[in-house]
Amino acid sequence: MIESAPILIADDDEGIRNLLIEGLSAWGYQVLVAKDGEEAWEILKSIPVWLVISDWMMPGMDGPELCRRIRSASFPFYVYVILLTAKSQKDDLLQGMAAGADDFMNKPFGMAELRARISAAERILRLERSLEEKNAKLQEVNDQLQRANDMINKDMEAAAWIQQSLLPNPGTIYGLNFDSLFIPCSVVGGDIFNYFPVGKHHLAFYSLDVSGHGIPAAMLSVTVNKTITTMPFHEARFFSGSDGSDFNRSISPASMARELNLLFQRTETVEQYFTMVYGIVDRRNGNIILTQAGHPYPILVPAQGEARLLGSGGLPVGLLPDAEFTEDLYRIEPGDRLFLYSDGITDCTNEKGERFSQEKLVNFLSANRDCSLNRLIRKMGEELMHFHGSHSFDDDVSLMVMERIGDERINNTERLGG
Repeated sequence: MIESAPILIADDDEGIRNLLIEGLSAWGYQVLVAKDGEEAWEILKSIPVWLVISDWMMPGMDGPELCRRIRSASFPFYVYVILLTAKSQKDDLLQGMAAGADDFMNKPFGMAELRARISAAERILRLERSLEEKNAKLQEVNDQLQRANDMINKDMEAAAWIQQSLLPNPGTIYGLNFDSLFIPCSVVGGDIFNYFPVGKHHLAFYSLDVSGHGIPAAMLSVTVNKTITTMPFHEARFFSGSDGSDFNRSISPASMARELNLLFQRTETVEQYFTMVYGIVDRRNGNIILTQAGHPYPILVPAQGEARLLGSGGLPVGLLPDAEFTEDLYRIEPGDRLFLYSDGITDCTNEKGERFSQEKLVNFLSANRDCSLNRLIRKMGEELMHFHGSHSFDDDVSLMVMERIGDERINNTERLGG
């Protein structure tokens, strides 16, 4: 722009104009000439100019007014202004700077000084243009990043929808009511849970929490969920015995944990592991076989009596190839509720850094044992958000509840096709 655009001279003194024309032309600059501020302004509106050398005192529009016009205009580039003046008082110079002048030269002036000031103007404008170009490139990169980020967010939202579509809906099956709470810490999370029938009288259920957050954790949680629900030995190892039982201990929760542990060992590329509670319940008597693999202890809230923790600890799945997993046997009576949850609930903190804690969770579930499952889940979400002080959590929050219903309700449900 500097190399191709002319310099504009605005001065009502013909001698000064001729002196400037001669000097600037000799230095290789293109020159435009105006006899006053009005003429200079008309030129500026139609021809790109990078430098204006203007007299301060001119008839009609003077130099400061021309500066103000230039600064108020929306030129696509910066116009550098040097004012020629006989004024030397501090207030006069401040007035010129306030009007928008970049530099001043006192009359009479020397051509060597003028050339030095023009060279300084060129350096300043080239630096400014260079910064503008860099800013433009940065803006272009930012725009590209924003478009990429928008695309990622759109994909993440789609992934979150797919992930949440895999979660079970509230419902009743085999005389058991189910409901759940799920709040991912980001668009997608590493928590997942499910329940499904295995044979005529048994139902499997589980809750798992993949280490870490975001896409890697979500992808592994979805993969493990798919693996559990499609493992061929679910059907292959169920059979009807002479006593009418269809449960083969070879499909035990511990066997499931061992199988998953071998399939999902940590590697250099996949560093995630996961905690899990996996159980199988017999619909006929409420007997539950349960394996806990590093997951928070399930909470049994009976219809009558004190709530208690179930499970016996255990290592997470995927940490050690030779990890052993144990089983525990429990019974869930009609009206009893079993809660599986992730540590996103118990480790949730408030503004004071206090944890929600397992104790608070047990107390809350016990205090609300008379609520319907739907209302209980809604209150649980509200309680956590109130405690945390935000709808945005630092870790995935998940909770699944299983409630055994009485024989009369089971029969009614089965007659309705439940």
